Amino acid sequence: MARHARSDAAGVSDGERRSVNGRQLTEEIGLDGEEIAWRKEFTGFDARDAARLESMAPLFEEIADDLVGAFYDHLRADGASAAYLERSPQTIEMLEANQRRYLLALGRGEYDRTYFDRRARVGKVHDVINLGPKFYLGAYAIYYEGILEAVEADVVRRLEQRSFVAGDGDEADDEAGTNATDEAGTNATAEVGTNATNDAGDDANGGARVVSLEDATELVGSATDDVLSALRLLNLDQQIAMETYIHSYADVEDELERQRTVAANVERELETLRERSAEVLERAAAIDEAADEQTSSMSEVAGEISNISATVEEIASQAEEVSATSERAEEIASSTTTTAQEAITKMVSVENAATEVSDDVETLREGVQRIDEIVEVINTIADQTNLLALNASIEAATAGEAGDGFAVVANEVKSLAEESQQEAKNIESMVAQIQADTETTVESLEEANEEIADGVDLVEETVDSLGRIEESVGEAAEGITQVASATDDQAASTEEVAGMVDSTRDRAVDVSSAVEAVVDASNEQDAVVEEIGAEVDRLTADDD
Repeated sequence: MARHARSDAAGVSDGERRSVNGRQLTEEIGLDGEEIAWRKEFTGFDARDAARLESMAPLFEEIADDLVGAFYDHLRADGASAAYLERSPQTIEMLEANQRRYLLALGRGEYDRTYFDRRARVGKVHDVINLGPKFYLGAYAIYYEGILEAVEADVVRRLEQRSFVAGDGDEADDEAGTNATDEAGTNATAEVGTNATNDAGDDANGGARVVSLEDATELVGSATDDVLSALRLLNLDQQIAMETYIHSYADVEDELERQRTVAANVERELETLRERSAEVLERAAAIDEAADEQTSSMSEVAGEISNISATVEEIASQAEEVSATSERAEEIASSTTTTAQEAITKMVSVENAATEVSDDVETLREGVQRIDEIVEVINTIADQTNLLALNASIEAATAGEAGDGFAVVANEVKSLAEESQQEAKNIESMVAQIQADTETTVESLEEANEEIADGVDLVEETVDSLGRIEESVGEAAEGITQVASATDDQAASTEEVAGMVDSTRDRAVDVSSAVEAVVDASNEQDAVVEEIGAEVDRLTADDD
């Protein structure tokens, strides 16, 4: 609806009524002080009119209640206007009070910007509740009638006050009679006579009460001026009211133009929406196809993950076995290290024993050396014994038969010496062999000591290596344990992934179903778009 769209009375609250700003309205319709002055001049409303209306204040006060009552009786008598009154949030008493204030304002004598602000506000309120000009302006006929009747009654009352009894033949009566042919005079006299008869009765002599033509002309002219002043002000009021209606209609035209613009924009947007809907359908079809492919792929992936899960579980089992083997290897390495330490101890003992043997051999060699020296002594003794035996033989030969026994002894000594010398040679040979064997043994022992020392070094290196191996095996065992644990976790994660893949596959199926729903919704949307387009066209056509 328009910015100042009209609605029925039921849709307007007291707060909304009070929010209507009269000064804002007069500014919007260009009704400033200069414009008001021009309108007054153009309408013929001047200070004399203001003074006359102010002098009529008692009259307005007198007729206010009856006139306002007649005003709303007239509105209630019509079905259409009565419907607005029934739906109004204000009571009839409140409405009558507002009209009474308006009627009394006609006689205040102040018709400035504030007065016309109030008139603009009243006109706007009537427009807002959709009480159109036909009701608003049509109801002014009640004011015209009421004011004219009140002015008429006031003129009659004033004529009665100036009337006199005719029939005495004085100049005034003659003048009244002479001018009886004048229409205004005749009417005035007749009116006075009639009212005099009704109100005060005829003169005692039976004569009618008459008023002079001069007084009648004056009073009728004054009444006419009063009526014209009231009509001029009411005309100004109606101008302002019509301005508010026109202002609203201009707003309505602006709103209609805006609606047409909006309709065009909506049509463009609808066309864009149709294009987007087509794109959505295409993309939905592509998504549906992709979802189907994804579902198939997810099924394959689920199978592969199941295989991976089984493989991971097998690896985890093997890792546990390797971990157990590593632990056993660690134990063996530790045991081997202990054995190697014991071997080192034994080899050190052997080395010490070999050293002792070497020392004993050295002592033996020294003893053999002494035996060799003794053998030399024996050889020397044998040589001397041979020499002695030779000398004895020589002496025995020299002695002849006397020396035969001595020769036998010498021969025995010689034989013993030769035998001793031979045994000494044998001993010397054995000693030489023992010395050679001893040298060989010493050399072998030295080589054995060197080999034992090298063996000890190698065993120590082996022990160090075994220590490092033990550490490495321990670390490997710990790492394998961690691998086994991680593999177990991986197996669990793989199972979770498998579950997720199954869930993703299910979701892909759901997505496919949802895409189908989107397609259906898009088709429905297309139908709605067409309905909206038709409704916009109908709305635009109705506005035109």
